Amino acid sequence: MVTFTNAAHAVQQPSLPNSLYLEVADRIANRLCRDAIWDKDRCNWLGWGMEYSQQRRSAVYQACGSELYGGTIGIALFLAELLKYTGDRQQLRCLEGAVNQAWSMHAKRSPSLRHSFYSGSCGIAFAMTRIGELLQRERLIERGMTLMLELRDVPIDKKNIDVIGGSAGAIPALLLLAKKYSEASLLDLACAHGQHLLGLAEQNPMGASWATITSPVKANLTGFAHGTAGIATALVSLYQATGDQSYLLQAESALQYEKQWFHEDESNWEDLRQTGHANQSCSMGWCHGAPGIGLSRLRLLQLQPLLPNRPTISQDLEAALASTSRALMKPWAPGMNNYSLCHGAAGNAELMILAGQYLQRPDLSAVAEKVGQDGYDFYVKQGLPWPCGNSGAGESPNLMLGMAGIGHFYLRLYDPLQVASVLSIWPDD
Repeated sequence: MVTFTNAAHAVQQPSLPNSLYLEVADRIANRLCRDAIWDKDRCNWLGWGMEYSQQRRSAVYQACGSELYGGTIGIALFLAELLKYTGDRQQLRCLEGAVNQAWSMHAKRSPSLRHSFYSGSCGIAFAMTRIGELLQRERLIERGMTLMLELRDVPIDKKNIDVIGGSAGAIPALLLLAKKYSEASLLDLACAHGQHLLGLAEQNPMGASWATITSPVKANLTGFAHGTAGIATALVSLYQATGDQSYLLQAESALQYEKQWFHEDESNWEDLRQTGHANQSCSMGWCHGAPGIGLSRLRLLQLQPLLPNRPTISQDLEAALASTSRALMKPWAPGMNNYSLCHGAAGNAELMILAGQYLQRPDLSAVAEKVGQDGYDFYVKQGLPWPCGNSGAGESPNLMLGMAGIGHFYLRLYDPLQVASVLSIWPDD
């Protein structure tokens, strides 16, 4: 078992005053409002992203889409979470424009991504419902629920099944809304996704896993966004909601599969993508590696009365906390890293925020605060561009790779109880 040392002892500087977290989020929001491009009652943004073609990536300057991951609904969700603290009219105007833009474009989503939480209509529907709740606007809640209910008539895609692209991401959102709004048909849809995952599982003596990406891999992936950790977590949530043992058994088999890829010397799990980086066996991100796997184990720990294999879950969480903390406590090196939610410091720090809160561990919270302090010192005080998750191409406005996500991270530091995580959707228990 990996022993996690008290990370707070490594924090060299005092934490920022709590009000400064809100100030940073507000600054980012005001920049987003300044840069919005308008067409009547809709607005959008331009920013740097990465385009993939023939297994190669190139930087492109492009308009945002509509989805939660990189589109206007993700920016709107950040602004809505912020608005309850600022009451800023310009932020409200941009929020409304971003929602209108997402609604006008959602029907153009590829049918294969309609069920996706981060990349499709499921996430747009969920975000609209959340925004409606925050603004106390029944029309938005109804619009979000209508869009979610429409997914009952959309075939579930056979290829897009992971947390980012399909079933594993949709299940927690469906379960949350099914319970909150007493909508049994959404529970039925979540179960349909669960059965879809059970049917696509690949079984071998090492456990259950799933083929989730088309690019070259050494074996089916570990990790939260694209691998077994995220799928197992969704299946256990379904077991909690339904009592169906088949979900639990498959989830335990998936955890067994992931166990074989654990590197004890790194307190991390192997990244099985064939990326061409010969010296990199493990990654450190929400999408791949210990931070995301830690979030999965934290959710499973919450559900531990349902799980017979409790020691392994606790040990995995301890290992993920140890390696993620070590990575975040290193001196910040501008130009070498990024602050994105998907695979940057802000997303990695989400594990520390949630674990610090749930486990009542102020030493973990202190690690996240150190990340907030570094961002303030290097980018706010010096007026430098925020490093986004696009390989250094430049600033992006969006949620998962860009500035809206960085602002959301600072809001989470400011009020982790009231600002909902966008990296780990936990159905209300």
